[in-house]
Order: sequence, then C-alpha cells, then structure tokens
Amino acid sequence: MRSALKYFVVIGVVLALAAAPEASIEASPAKKGKRRRSFIIDYQKHLNRRFKKVARKSTSFIIIHTSEAGLASTLRTLSKGKSVGRYRTIGGHTNYLIARDGQIYRILHHYYRADHAGLSMWNGLEDISSHSLGIELVGYHYGTITSEQYRSLTRLLEILQRMYNVRDKNVLTHSQVSYGRPNMWFRRPHRGRKRCALNFEREKAGLKGEWNYDPDVRAGRLARDRHIYAMFYKKHKTVKPAEPSQKDIITTSEPAEKPVTITPTNAGSTEKIIPSNVIGKYNTAWNIAGEDYDDPSTLYVLPDNQTIRGDRLEKVIGWDRIPTGTRVLLNQPPGLEEKKGPIFEVTREYTAWSFAGENYQKPTTIYFLPAGRLKPGNQISDWDSLPDGTRMIIGYKGPFTIRARRGQTPWGIAGRAHNHPETVYFIPGKGLITGDQVKDFSDLPRGSKLFLKINN
Repeated sequence: MRSALKYFVVIGVVLALAAAPEASIEASPAKKGKRRRSFIIDYQKHLNRRFKKVARKSTSFIIIHTSEAGLASTLRTLSKGKSVGRYRTIGGHTNYLIARDGQIYRILHHYYRADHAGLSMWNGLEDISSHSLGIELVGYHYGTITSEQYRSLTRLLEILQRMYNVRDKNVLTHSQVSYGRPNMWFRRPHRGRKRCALNFEREKAGLKGEWNYDPDVRAGRLARDRHIYAMFYKKHKTVKPAEPSQKDIITTSEPAEKPVTITPTNAGSTEKIIPSNVIGKYNTAWNIAGEDYDDPSTLYVLPDNQTIRGDRLEKVIGWDRIPTGTRVLLNQPPGLEEKKGPIFEVTREYTAWSFAGENYQKPTTIYFLPAGRLKPGNQISDWDSLPDGTRMIIGYKGPFTIRARRGQTPWGIAGRAHNHPETVYFIPGKGLITGDQVKDFSDLPRGSKLFLKINN
C-alpha cells in the first residue's frame, strides 16, 4: 500500500512539472540590496474573457516576434486583442512576452494554442499557430533587441525546447513563416507579409542550427521576398539577389524589391544587414512595414515633420511620391501626430521611441524625470524603462544655467531666441516651459536653466 501511494505521489509531481516547468525555475539571482523578482510573471488573468483556451495540435516550432510597440501597449494587445480595420481580435496572441529589461510574462500557458502567426506556412505546413509556441520581444524590428532580452530568451528557449523537443533550426521568426496573398506587388502568394524580428540574432539566443533556405520558396509554393531572403539566407560578403521573376512580382511605381542596406562588421566576417525604418531609394514602405504599410496605426513622419497615417497616405501624397528620409513608425497610438512639441511627455501610450525613434539615446535628447532629475539620452539605458510622466525635448543643447552676470542672462545666452516657442526653460517649482510662456525674464528663480534648439 505504501509503495503504491509513493508511486502515485511521484507521478503527480512529474505531471505537475510537465504542466508548468517554469515554476520549478528559481527567481533570477538578485544583487545585494535589490528585490528579487520572479523569473516569469503570470499575466494570464488579464486574458480577454472571450478568448477560448484550446490545446495545440503539435509543437514543432517556436516563433520569435517583435511587438512593434512599448511594454504597456504590448501587454494590452496580446492579452485583450486589438482593432484591425472593421474587425477586433480577442487576445491570446502569444504564449510569452519578454520586456526590454528581461522580465518574462506568461500571457498564455505553453500548453495552449496562441493566435500569433496568422497566415503562415513552413515547409508546406500551414497554420503555424497550431504547431508552435509564440514568444514576443518588446521592441521594433528596425530597432535593437536588448542584451537582457537575449539572456531571458536563452533561458526560456532552453526550457521549452527541451520540453517539446524543438531543434534549434526550428526556432524561427514571424517574418520567416508568415506569407501574404497576391497584392499590387506580388502576383502570387509570397513571403514578406510581416517584418517581425528581422533584427533577431540567433547566436545571441544560443541557437546554432538554422535553415539556409526557405523550403516553401524553393518548392515553388511561395514567391520570394528579396528583403527576407537577404536577411536570413544570403550569408555572403555582398548581398546582390538575382532579379525577381516577372511572373511573381508586378512592376509598380514604387520598387518593391531592391537590394537592402548592408553595413560591414569586423574584418573577415560576413556583412551584417541592418533593418531601417527610413524610406530610401531601395527601402520602400513595403520593405519596412510589410502588409501594415497602409494601416491607420502606421505613421509616416516626413522630413519636414508632417505626419500622415498609412490609410491616408495614398490620397495625400501617393505611394510613388513618399520623400526620401521619411520615417515609418508602426503601431502608433491615435493622436501622436497632434503632439508637435517641443516638449513631449512619456505615458503608457506614448514611449520615448514614439517621439524620438532611434534618437532616444542621443545626448541632444534630454529627459526630465518626475523626481526632478535631468538626464541626456546617452545616459538612458532603454526607451521603455522611463517612468510615466517623464518629459523630454529632442534636438537641444544645454543646459545653460541662468545667472544675473553678463552673458549668462536669457538674452546673453539665446539672443533674440530667448523668447522663442522652441527655446525651453527648466524653472524650479514650475518645470518645463517654452520661451513664449515666460512673462518676466528678469525675475527667473535661482537655478533656472535654458535649452536651445539645434538648427540642423
């Protein structure tokens, strides 16, 4: 009797660990004086009530995504869903999310099917969501994945790959497995619908094996997207893909398929392709945004700082007339184009990336934290780690401390620009105000500072 009881106890423990292996992982080691945090935060209670949990058919792949948004927005979308045109999704869009500081969130238990890959195919198998786990990384495919994210991802992959016997080569990105139906660029079903995780570096996640070709393109099931091809399969010193077949690609006024930008790495190594969100001769709206090029949440910031939503760009400018140097921002909340500055505020909806993009770490981007501290961008570890209420200015020099001495008054520092709406003052007790809001420049409190806009 005792041996039988012992047998059932052992079986129960094994089943419990199989159901939730992450629970057996201890919290990340905490530094002295710092609070220990959970390796994984369970976020499942936030799932949309309309989402129905269904077991996956199989687990042959693990798919890596970039969220194309900040942490708060990503958590809400993955759990609750989002509006897509006239339709609304009901959440459950990934199994795990890794924040930019490395914290992992369990959005949906690994046992269940997450609706994360959409229209997808790999090696002839369709509906990849039914055969894979999804892992989201907070950030943009044309930005950076942090070292903290890679460390946490490596640990998580070790657990999940061991549990489901997923080989390294079958850890893929969403951009690799997604495909699109025929459109104005392609006559046939094609790769390139999503640009998710184009910046993913496999070796940083401890992955060794990989595919050196796209099996569905090779088999003729899908037309090749040259941008995806160059990023994942053309690993030579130069990337010069062959001309596309005319039966696959329709010639339009906007070149959809041209060589991508390449930046050399260390001597003797292969060249590394750097995704960019800036429109150029060979970097089109399609290359940057994929199927989201005309989505209302995609924002185009023209060189003159005029902003246009993707669903209006055709009418306002036309796809063949987008100026070189235009920045493309994905998943931007409504109202961002109305925030003209020069002072911006970081909130749950609007991150520093929303306003400054990759310039968030420049010393000319200056942050004013809620506690009253001032920090230049090169002292900010990450755009998604800033507290709500942080205010920021972009493209400024300073601070210049205002004193009664000659040459250190507002006029002495800024000249005629001292009362300009783009000249910014940091006044003790009042915070940030622009030059045109200052009523008396001769009576500014001690410790007031001035920031001058840099003329490009």
